[in-house]
Amino acid sequence: MSYNDLAFLGLSAVVLLLTLAWAGRSRSGFPPRLLFAAVVLRIIGSFVRYELIYLYYRGLGDAVRYFQDGLSIARDIWAFQVSPLSLQFWVSNGHWWGTDFLIRLSAVAVAIVGPSLRAEAVLFSLAAFVGLYLIALALRDSQPRPDSHVRCAAWLWLWPSLWFWPSSVGKEAVLMLAVGLVAYGYTGRGKGIRWFFFLAGLGLAFCIRPHVTAVLAMSAVAAHWMSTWQSFNFRRLLEVVLAIGLAFVALAGMREQFGLADADLEGVKEFVEYRAEQTLSGGSQIGTVPLAPQGVPLAFINVWMRPFPWEVHNMTSAFASVELVFFWAMVWRRRRAVVLAMKSWRRHRLLGFGLPLLIAYTLMIGLAFGNLGIIARQRVLVFPFMLLFLAAAPDPAEEVARQRSPAGIRANRRAA
Repeated sequence: MSYNDLAFLGLSAVVLLLTLAWAGRSRSGFPPRLLFAAVVLRIIGSFVRYELIYLYYRGLGDAVRYFQDGLSIARDIWAFQVSPLSLQFWVSNGHWWGTDFLIRLSAVAVAIVGPSLRAEAVLFSLAAFVGLYLIALALRDSQPRPDSHVRCAAWLWLWPSLWFWPSSVGKEAVLMLAVGLVAYGYTGRGKGIRWFFFLAGLGLAFCIRPHVTAVLAMSAVAAHWMSTWQSFNFRRLLEVVLAIGLAFVALAGMREQFGLADADLEGVKEFVEYRAEQTLSGGSQIGTVPLAPQGVPLAFINVWMRPFPWEVHNMTSAFASVELVFFWAMVWRRRRAVVLAMKSWRRHRLLGFGLPLLIAYTLMIGLAFGNLGIIARQRVLVFPFMLLFLAAAPDPAEEVARQRSPAGIRANRRAA
């Protein structure tokens, strides 16, 4: 048995033992069995993604590149020639974000687990799970019903694409962690924004994809505005101004990263159309979406309804199609609960942040990409917020039963 497999088995065993120990002592309110099952799925997801790379894609993929480039830097770390604790390690050249930053993250991971792509994938998969765990904690802190965060956690942690796509060495895993940090930081717990987590998430997203940082920051701005526009609060006004400033910094980084520093609006439009055409390859290409008002509904259809069952052409597209059919079936089944969630989203701090993020991010990837395979990977970052509208609100029948229960009657009397 090679070191690649031994490291995977050893790390998986350590992770599962630590999960068992932590789940029994955690006071988060999540069932230990659910937490353990979620971690097991992350390990399974990393194993499946690895097998797909070598059996389906013949060893060609971004994960292999990140691992190989990271391994060469990790050898310098082992030889004490470079230190990941120094700033120079992360910004050693002018173009330090994006792929270069992820390669350095890969180097640190390889330096810890050794030359094993399987074991490194487990670390990245767990990083994505931490992001989903933080989103579930954010719902617990912002949800008035104490039992709903458990149901939401089950949806987030067991949903197929959320344990499959971010379970490899790649940007999706790191960005999922960043989204979780931002959501947890923004939601707070009755004391305003948790600025450490909020800024850490924005910073991590900026190091991977500055345009995602801009969407996250502007979503926080929109949520703040929608929740406070009826009353003036100087502290929240300062928070909005700071979030707008962070969004503009992220947009400036995006322009520099993509070579748009001197571009006008027409140039940005041409660039988006060019990037969309660049994704038109392989059996998953669907054609470009016009960068115009009529392209908005097409963007939403492409992101949240395709591939249609008759468009399935391989295993991964079949996986995505079945998942979306099941999702919309659940939306129909819980349609009254979804309506309740939509009616109260402004008063719900996490949903108030999630809805603007859903709209902005969907438009961004729906207008920029013309490949369903790329879209399937990209949409996992905001899929948790789609699931929140399913899980956050109770079924109307459950709500009526709760209101008629002795505890519900006492709560209504106290509110009156």
